[in-house]
Amino acid sequence: MKHITVALATVALELVAAPALATSPHTVDPAGMTPTLNPDYAPWTCVLAGTGITCTGYEDFSYTNEGTDFQCNGQVAYVTGTQRSKFVRWHDLEGRALKTSIQINFTADRLTLSPTGAGAAVFLSGDWHKHYVYPVPGDLTQRVLTETGSAEKLRVPGRGVTYRDSGTVTYVPSQEYETPSGMHGVHDRFSGADLEALICDGLT
Repeated sequence: MKHITVALATVALELVAAPALATSPHTVDPAGMTPTLNPDYAPWTCVLAGTGITCTGYEDFSYTNEGTDFQCNGQVAYVTGTQRSKFVRWHDLEGRALKTSIQINFTADRLTLSPTGAGAAVFLSGDWHKHYVYPVPGDLTQRVLTETGSAEKLRVPGRGVTYRDSGTVTYVPSQEYETPSGMHGVHDRFSGADLEALICDGLT
């Protein structure tokens, strides 16, 4: 819908249209994007923006004393916390991905060995940005991931921070989270540290 600013210019009530007109953005079907958009961030909103298509999605959830997929001496570890993420991906007019921005935050997840949250606890937090570029538009095998921020930090009461992953990491295409092509900062995960073992050590 066009919105026209009307001004009273003369006693004769002459109507003058403002020079700028605002129009609703043209939406695009998210299903037409390449590669397929991550369903975890649905519902997606995709709009024509300049010379391409921009898609935005969100993920926001919480969990209370939820069992994890690892154990400490035969005991399941449980976690309580929240996570929030914003996902923006830019495409060409054919819907092929050009770059992606994901902002992820989870603060002070509380881990225990009790389904009620009782007993000793350790705290895991993270706040980081993931940036993908597609040298070949839409081609997942060629995309390059760079992570920046405080990706993960484990705090054990009475001991302080026992695990830290912060700074910048860029990965080799098709080897994300496995093979860095370059990094700066402190990255315990690439120095042989075992996060799960450190969590268990803090809990037991």
